[in-house]
Amino acid sequence: MAAETRADRSVWFFVAFTGLVFGSGGLLAKGLVDDGVDAFTVTWMPFLAGGVIGMVVATARRDLQMTAVAPAAVLGLGASAGPALLFNLGFERMSAGVVTLLISLGPVFTAVGAHFVFADERFNRTKAVGLVLALAGVGVLGLGGADSDATVGAIGIVLAGSLLAGSAAILARRFATEHGAPALIAPQLAVAGVAALLLSIPTGRGIAPEGGFASWHIPAMAAFGVTTYFGFFSMMKANEIGTTGQVSVIGYCVPLFGVVGGVAVFGDAVTAALVGGGLMIVVSVALIGAGSGGRRVSG
Repeated sequence: MAAETRADRSVWFFVAFTGLVFGSGGLLAKGLVDDGVDAFTVTWMPFLAGGVIGMVVATARRDLQMTAVAPAAVLGLGASAGPALLFNLGFERMSAGVVTLLISLGPVFTAVGAHFVFADERFNRTKAVGLVLALAGVGVLGLGGADSDATVGAIGIVLAGSLLAGSAAILARRFATEHGAPALIAPQLAVAGVAALLLSIPTGRGIAPEGGFASWHIPAMAAFGVTTYFGFFSMMKANEIGTTGQVSVIGYCVPLFGVVGGVAVFGDAVTAALVGGGLMIVVSVALIGAGSGGRRVSG
């Protein structure tokens, strides 16, 4: 019982830390994109830097496992590079508040898929209400004019990222319990960085803004790399010891930083649609978390 209590406390630490890192990281990504840095660059540079940090740490601690490379590569594409790139493309087109609210829907998609995979994550009435409320919130954001630039295409890009991230979270939990976060994180981030870099070549996306990098861009990217490593490591640890319902609480922090930071830092307009749709989405994530329970069923 004491061991279970310690595990419960640990998972909430990792959940809170991940939410803090990812929430603030979204604002940094928005700031870089708004300042002319390409969305592909804002994706591959932090992941590659995080991968290098991870490789150094994993080598020193002898955490690398050959059996974990293939699962880590899958997570690098599905849980890291793919969603992050779609989110950053969304930041190019919409306000920070709307994008981060859509990002927070990832746990809703996770809850639907987890029903078919984990014995302790069955879909229930509470989760169903959360799903309906989430869809209503997205509708309010899009149809209610929460953002003048929030076109159907732009919303679809970010929703695709949330769907991909939410689906990959199911694999993240399974792989984390099988291999452990330390063995996965380095190859996961390295694959994500390389993949995003390679994708930038055929798309013709520039590496630097037309006028070159500003003096603050490179230090910001370096800091972004450090936080990417710790943020994804923390998320994998949460998946390793917690349930998807517990991990879904990360979804609270992302819109909190995005909406409040968008208004305070980027001067986003506060509209009835933003407030109403945002509340629906936050409550939907709360319902998904409540309906997911708190303890993992072995096997």
